Amino acid sequence: MQKVYFDASVIIAALLSPSGASAKLVNLVKQGDIVGITSQTVIDEILSHQSKLNKTEQEIFECITTHKILVRNAILLNDIESLAHLMIDKDDAHVFVGAVQTGSDYLVSLDKKHILIPTITAQFPNLHICSPKALLTILYPSSIVRGNV
Repeated sequence: MQKVYFDASVIIAALLSPSGASAKLVNLVKQGDIVGITSQTVIDEILSHQSKLNKTEQEIFECITTHKILVRNAILLNDIESLAHLMIDKDDAHVFVGAVQTGSDYLVSLDKKHILIPTITAQFPNLHICSPKALLTILYPSSIVRGNV
């Protein structure tokens, strides 16, 4: 089964738009079609945006637990610092560390400015880094065309 590491942007999008590609991916985790993984560091990032989301901490945790997203421990500062020099925004290093350390096949993000760019993705040849929509297209190419995922 494919292991997918979720960036905060994807979980936030799933919380805000239940019909979007991010929510569809989260639902695939709940159905057992893929393994969804994130970290406590990502959860903390989501919680830091809680007031903008208009979601309670309880609603955020319920979304994660109901959809069976696995949450690994917080990313260690030493590990973040080991990759920070590769990043456009060093604050994004934790996402890559989490994806690599969990042996994820995919890292999904909506961050086109700092994560979904060729100079960054090229640094991680064994990790497929893409948007939720792109991953849905990879996993279910014929269903996306029909809008059935």
